[in-house]
Amino acid sequence: MRKRSDTPTRSEVTDTIGEQQDQMSEGTEQLNLTAEDMDTVSDTFSVLDFEGSSEGVEAAKDSMEQAQDVTAEVFDHESEELDEICGEAEEYQQDLQERSDSSQADLGKVSDASGRIQTKEAQEELGKAEEALMEDMEFLDGQIERARTAAEDTKQTQEQLKGRVQGRRR
Repeated sequence: MRKRSDTPTRSEVTDTIGEQQDQMSEGTEQLNLTAEDMDTVSDTFSVLDFEGSSEGVEAAKDSMEQAQDVTAEVFDHESEELDEICGEAEEYQQDLQERSDSSQADLGKVSDASGRIQTKEAQEELGKAEEALMEDMEFLDGQIERARTAAEDTKQTQEQLKGRVQGRRR
């Protein structure tokens, strides 16, 4: 049996999922901005005439290449950070799934006990326990789905942006 202090409240679960959603949203927004920067740098590089002096042209080309490289590095770093956020969210989902599974097992145990109880009053209280466990499973399963959807959306957006940036690298 788990210690009570290790068991999060529903409010804590909801808040944690919300914070993770916010972090994933902010991460994808930042990744999108960096992808837009890569687009701008690449588009600019492709339209430059480079008809000045050889030294000036070489310096400008080198700087434009550096701009592409540094933007790609920033994108990779932000993408790694987003991977970490998603990884933490997946771990939390697994923890919630274990808690839901535990509630399911407890429900089975209470149901079994309910079948052996003779007094009406005890049966009613066990019925309340069953309802509480079912409600908790529904809550946890809903939060798991909420987190799973946010992570899937984030990963999909991240992959699209990665493809976009990959197409822009020299």
